[in-house]
Amino acid sequence: MNGLAVISWNSFQAADGTNITQSSVTVAIMNGNFQVQLAPTTNAAQAVSYSVQYNTDGKAQFEETWAVPPSATPLRIQDVRSTAGHLQPPPATQQIHESDVIGLTADLLSRPVKGPGFGFGRSARINSAGAIEAVIGSASDCVRADGTPVACGTTSGGPVFVDGEPPAGVVDGVNTTFTLANAPNPASSLMLYRNGLLQKTGMDYSLSGATIQLVAASGPQPADTLLASYRVAGVSVAPVVFVDGETPGGAMDGINASFTLAGTPNPAVSLALFRNGLLQKAGADYTLSGANIQFLPLSIPQTGDSVVANYRQ
Repeated sequence: MNGLAVISWNSFQAADGTNITQSSVTVAIMNGNFQVQLAPTTNAAQAVSYSVQYNTDGKAQFEETWAVPPSATPLRIQDVRSTAGHLQPPPATQQIHESDVIGLTADLLSRPVKGPGFGFGRSARINSAGAIEAVIGSASDCVRADGTPVACGTTSGGPVFVDGEPPAGVVDGVNTTFTLANAPNPASSLMLYRNGLLQKTGMDYSLSGATIQLVAASGPQPADTLLASYRVAGVSVAPVVFVDGETPGGAMDGINASFTLAGTPNPAVSLALFRNGLLQKAGADYTLSGANIQFLPLSIPQTGDSVVANYRQ
């Protein structure tokens, strides 16, 4: 209820001897609430009361009489009301249930609610039940899309790279089963090289978990080399920069053995160096120091050769 309450009274002497002159006061009512300070009348020297008229929409709705007792705490209207007026009774009220309001129940069910982990002064996350909870973590943490904290500058669940791993197994011209230290994830990330030649899955070998099964025609012979590079699930530090298809700087003349990359491979084993399409083996075909590649005598690029480097930094 919004409107006005007009409170008027005749002159009287309060219990403390104060003379209260005839007057009136108008108080605004907001949402059924208002506040006013009045002198007590129940202990006055002579019988006196307050006359109260309620007005809404520019009309007098009803009026009543108040007898105000002394009180150290605020009183409610029901504490001072003595008689009800007769101009117009207040409108009848009735209880309205949530189900009586079209769409209210559905709207209430769809609203976010506090979860058991709700807290103030923290970032919010939505739990699996759709309730709001606080993110628990250090003030310097970042928050992932799933609402869990992580140290800023890292990513969880990002790829971990395995580079230049020799699969375990006997290289004797008979054995065709080899095992990796980890299962490649995804399986298609596996690059398997035999003597520098990239082997083709489904044609040269099959992969089951961490087990490589080479076909008989592709079984490595004694002194052959097998190298594997692949990815596994884990945690990596961001950002990761990839360099692909770079031609190292240096004279390709059959004499020069020293070549320089534009960046430094990080880690060093991430360098995949190809000469005429053949993967070169670190320690057997070249050495790496920072960004400098030093080819060994039998692997020095000749005039017209192609040298390509892929690496991370």
